[in-house]
Amino acid sequence: MLPEIEGFKKWLRRRAPKASTPIHYSSDLALFFTWLGKPPGDVWVQDIDAFIEHSLVQGHAFATINRRLAALRSFYHFLTVEADDAPKNPVLPKRHFIHLGLRLPRDIQDPDLEKLFAVIRGPRDRAMFLLMLRCGLRVGEVRNLSLKDLYLDPSFGSLPRLWLHGKGGSQRVAYLSSQPLAALEVWLQIPPRVRDEAVFLNRFGRRLTVTGIQKRLMNYCREAGLWVTCHQLRHTFGRHLTEARVAITSIQRLLGHARLRTTEIYLHISDAQVQADYDTAMQEIARRLPLNGDEA
Repeated sequence: MLPEIEGFKKWLRRRAPKASTPIHYSSDLALFFTWLGKPPGDVWVQDIDAFIEHSLVQGHAFATINRRLAALRSFYHFLTVEADDAPKNPVLPKRHFIHLGLRLPRDIQDPDLEKLFAVIRGPRDRAMFLLMLRCGLRVGEVRNLSLKDLYLDPSFGSLPRLWLHGKGGSQRVAYLSSQPLAALEVWLQIPPRVRDEAVFLNRFGRRLTVTGIQKRLMNYCREAGLWVTCHQLRHTFGRHLTEARVAITSIQRLLGHARLRTTEIYLHISDAQVQADYDTAMQEIARRLPLNGDEA
């Protein structure tokens, strides 16, 4: 790996020690410079154009391409911070970033959830994936969960809760309903092989990685004959809250969204009022204009 990338990775880690951004950005940069075969000082705007074309031909998702462009732009910003004679930033937002339209969250249908959880029998894994489905935890928040973050015996009138270290190093609180609380308590009753602050350990007695958690879900999906992701469990939590007519501001807090606009997209996939209005309208339209072709 280039020494400039190593320096950039350390710089990101100092700014956000708990974030996964240093890992992803350094990987994206290594991929780009390996493909290009040039040092950072010789990269031009046209090289970024060519990289975007290459990525599109390879079939990469627009969001993936934009993340790699963000990594490159952040990397060159870092170089200007470190040196007065740093190369000019070759990534131009208006020229290079791909505009993304509104993308609706992909949730999991309830019958598929039943199939999935029917094969998740281990107490550790059942607790992990119920925290995503019933509390809306991100996979990184599950991975970062430590024993000191658990508040399972609250004062009278309060719910059990988790103190989460989330996206971008931010912190938030997640409440525990009876189902994930019971699953978590079952897991915590099993004595660990080693003393560790992490709630979820691998077979070597170390904190599970994000990749390790994702692989566990992949194995269960294969057994259940379906394909879902960890983040889809979180999306399904959002849908379930919407269907239960929870206030949108409460859903925002429960999902840990910084902007209400991010939360509002869940109304597009399951808005009870819109569904009721549509059903009423279609019944009235069908009564006035039945279009009974079979009777003609």
